[in-house]
Amino acid sequence: MNAAPASLTYYPDNRPGIRRERKGRGFSYIAPDGTRISRGAERQRIESLAVPPAYENVWICPKPNGHLQATGYDVRERKQYRYHPDWTTFRSERKFERLADFGRCLPGIRRRVSKHLNLDAGEQGFAIAAVVAMMDCLSLRVGNPEYADENGTYGATTLKSKHLRLQDHALHLNYVAKGNKKVMRQVGNRKLMETLQKLHDLPGAELVTWIDEDGDARAVSSDQVNAWIQEATGQPDLTAKTFRTWAGSVAALEAAAKADRVTIKGMSEAAAERLANTPTIARTSYIHPAVIALAETPEALQVEAEDLRGLRASERKLLGLLDYWKG
Repeated sequence: MNAAPASLTYYPDNRPGIRRERKGRGFSYIAPDGTRISRGAERQRIESLAVPPAYENVWICPKPNGHLQATGYDVRERKQYRYHPDWTTFRSERKFERLADFGRCLPGIRRRVSKHLNLDAGEQGFAIAAVVAMMDCLSLRVGNPEYADENGTYGATTLKSKHLRLQDHALHLNYVAKGNKKVMRQVGNRKLMETLQKLHDLPGAELVTWIDEDGDARAVSSDQVNAWIQEATGQPDLTAKTFRTWAGSVAALEAAAKADRVTIKGMSEAAAERLANTPTIARTSYIHPAVIALAETPEALQVEAEDLRGLRASERKLLGLLDYWKG
């Protein structure tokens, strides 16, 4: 899918839209021409968007087929979006389209990570490579400072040193992730264990830091991680999020390969466990449709795995399945 659905109109929120104004216990809606929308199909469409009452500065698209249907600011002044369902589907399909490209780039990413982890602890390249290694080996989110500060939820770039613990002679990460999911990951990769221990010894409360020219500890941002990935792959559409889509699809495929009967439920639960998500979110956002389709066509599990060094057997199998599904 290379173009947006023909049924949609690209309509951003910097164009004239419908305003929401509080009136009594409810709201009134004012069209761009100043007329009030009080009843009929347009009013029903607006209300069906279910924009929370607490949102401020609400903008609503005047076109039922606009790709962006509404925006507003929540109580924490964060901008929130309501997209047309067809646009959401389109973007999801675009995301999955690039998964095979990511898989073929993954051996190169891993070689670059290994090279950069030989840098001195405290160098920026070492810190970024450590984040990528955690996303690859442990399926962590990249992290968002706002979520860490406001919600106490963490990802690879925002973990604190206190989240790393030595228990029963093994290294563990214990923290709360997005959605208030409690996550415990045992670090089994020896190189990653050594890397995290080196990071832990650096100054500062954050686990992943690098030291600037003035000797100050600096955090790694998600933008820096994405730039690193794009430089490593030459693919501007690949980001930190792609690691989780890959991990979820691999976990689902591994579950299907072991199952006596392949089910969407079983695959979704396996992906959810890997990603610390709910099965519903794992199914809709992190498992490639080719893997979901195994519930109907389990014979596709017999496809030949792609011969590519630097990938695990299940990862090579996923690439073979994606090629088979694409036809």
